[in-house]
Amino acid sequence: MFAGLTIEGEAFVVKCPVHGTVVWRRGDTTISTDKRARIHASGNELWFLPASVEDNGIYTCFHPEYAPKMMSVIINPNTEGTCYYEDALYLETTGRPGSVKIFCPCYNDYENASDTKWLKDCKRLCGARYKVVKNVLYISDAIKSDSGYYTCQFTYHHGGRAFPVTATTPLIITDSFLLTSPKVLYPKDGDVIEVEIGSPARLLCKAWLGHGKQGIAISFWEFDEANDSKRFVTSNKSYMVPGEGQFAEAELRITEVREEDLSLTFRCVLANDLEYETTEVTLVPKGAGEGHSNTYVIVVFAILAGLTMILVMVYHVFHVDIVLCVRRIFNCNKSRDDGKVHDAYVIYPTNDTYENNFMGSFVHQILPEVLEKQCGYRLCIYGRDVLPGEDAISAIESRIQKSRRLIILLTEWLAKSEHFAYEHQIAFYNVLIQNNVKVILLEMEEIGDYERLQESLRHLIHQQGTIKWRAKYMASPSSPNTAFWKQVEYQMPWRRHLKKTTTANPAYGLL
Repeated sequence: MFAGLTIEGEAFVVKCPVHGTVVWRRGDTTISTDKRARIHASGNELWFLPASVEDNGIYTCFHPEYAPKMMSVIINPNTEGTCYYEDALYLETTGRPGSVKIFCPCYNDYENASDTKWLKDCKRLCGARYKVVKNVLYISDAIKSDSGYYTCQFTYHHGGRAFPVTATTPLIITDSFLLTSPKVLYPKDGDVIEVEIGSPARLLCKAWLGHGKQGIAISFWEFDEANDSKRFVTSNKSYMVPGEGQFAEAELRITEVREEDLSLTFRCVLANDLEYETTEVTLVPKGAGEGHSNTYVIVVFAILAGLTMILVMVYHVFHVDIVLCVRRIFNCNKSRDDGKVHDAYVIYPTNDTYENNFMGSFVHQILPEVLEKQCGYRLCIYGRDVLPGEDAISAIESRIQKSRRLIILLTEWLAKSEHFAYEHQIAFYNVLIQNNVKVILLEMEEIGDYERLQESLRHLIHQQGTIKWRAKYMASPSSPNTAFWKQVEYQMPWRRHLKKTTTANPAYGLL
């Protein structure tokens, strides 16, 4: 059951979690659609102009294609000196020291709204560090003490009357950094190191682990089993460099190099909180490669280099097909013990314009047809896989956390929107902060200038790019053999075993 909370005397709108026009009722009483009424219905919205404590209760929205949705409306009393209630907070904003911006959470739900005014912990903000542009608060030189509860206030105009609206979101300034993969500084993978037989040798490797302090900072050398392993002595360390981040080093000392060591592969392993990287080296005696031996080595390396280039070029062109083929040949349908329920949660434009055109067909027909029926994945699509009466906010957060991937449909409308829906905020929190869900970006319309998008979304696009839907795919939109669907399947997790009798189950999201 969804809970709508606000303060008495303010404008307030509750949205039914289905699209299209619905009928609203409180008990056996149908809510009027007359926009002059204090409480009236419009499309899938229920308006309170203004809200009163007597409005507290259960409201139900009815749509012929969906089960009834029950909404609990709670109106808090307007108490002097109180600008927010703990049970009526929006999703928190997280920032790092420096420049921070906060969006007024519900601003886009109200047309003809005034610019916002802001309070921190119910006290008016003032000072050169604060700048307000329409519905966004910018804080320069933000530090940890700027953490707190930020309330935006604006006026909503309707029918010649003005109604106040407030919304509060917590801000947390943290020193944490986005996780990045370790970057090996030296040696390069495949390096050949010259040594002198019978003399000691020293192998060093070093990697940059990230800007912030890592919980995991691992570095060590490993090699094939060798005779008299006591000749090998290893050591490692990690340390912070102000302004640069954390580094890890590993050292391997060979007290006496022997001929047999030339056949060994020495591998340095370096890891941080995100993942690990390896680099391999081999040893050659000093002076090796002179005369005929040198010519032989050059020829061998030239042949190997040529073959490697050909393989790299083939893999570069056909790597998606190769990976998908390998998955099918080796039946990569592993049993899952990661606690996830869905293979992907789908985020898409929810305005009526997209719902009633090709985008609506793509989300509700084409996408399930290809990924569920033909590829055997389990999708969770909001509006289809959420239980009737569930709290929408909790449902979205739970489904995303139980999904292995996020599929986000990028459109021109998304680029123009100044504020994301709640599920976008949860999605980016899981992708960028908790780092436990991988994202797949489908560019369904030509967006052009990505600079109009939210900063976190631009970061994802810069990091991994998008899969673009082309007009040529309209001829056969459900064919899994097009480049578009191959790229999508490539980025999806290893799929489940698909039996011949398997059909797409709309209830997958209910598991």
